[in-house]
Amino acid sequence: MKREAPGRLPSGRHSLPREFVVNSQRDRLLESMAAACAEKRYAEVSVADIVARARVSRSTFYEIFPDKEACFLAAYDAVLGRFVAEVIRAGRDPAMDWPDQIETGVETCLGFFAAEPAFARMCIIDMFSAGDSALARYRSAVRMLSAFVDRGRRGMENGEEVPASVAGMIVGGAAVVIRAEIVADRTEMLPEVGPDLVYSILAAYMDRDEALRRTERYAEEVLPRYLR
Repeated sequence: MKREAPGRLPSGRHSLPREFVVNSQRDRLLESMAAACAEKRYAEVSVADIVARARVSRSTFYEIFPDKEACFLAAYDAVLGRFVAEVIRAGRDPAMDWPDQIETGVETCLGFFAAEPAFARMCIIDMFSAGDSALARYRSAVRMLSAFVDRGRRGMENGEEVPASVAGMIVGGAAVVIRAEIVADRTEMLPEVGPDLVYSILAAYMDRDEALRRTERYAEEVLPRYLR
């Protein structure tokens, strides 16, 4: 379910604490940045675009952020941090074996982006044009997700035979698939690529027939939750 944008504060005098007011304005600016990037490229987004959407003054923007890049990075940090935390937390149930953790992680990843199309575009596409700091954050997230996938080398029989570099290649390839869906305006349909991603991960670390069996089960059990 998509989140509602933060509401505008009441106009005129009010007794709301200063901290509450600033936090509300900041949240609106972050939402506005994501929405603006969803409509046009980051390089084309102006501070005027952001404040108009957020319904705050230009001076308020500069009280909170020094420039457009700082606003973008704050929005990026907020959503990417929540995304990585949710994906990794979803796959860390000690009662699950590694393949189950991967299936749960893939479902959580695609479901998160499908529910947050504006932030998905920001995290997967716009960060390439937002400067070195944004790119560094993206690479850090790839490393964290790669470490999550790489647990298959320890958790599966003969997994140690798989080169350590494979996990990063898989995550990078998955990002390419997700990026293509977002560019094609199919963000809300991202769960459809779940079976392909599950198979590409599992087949690298386990018997391919078993990976295919689990992928088919994933498609039967998971996809109906999203494709109604």
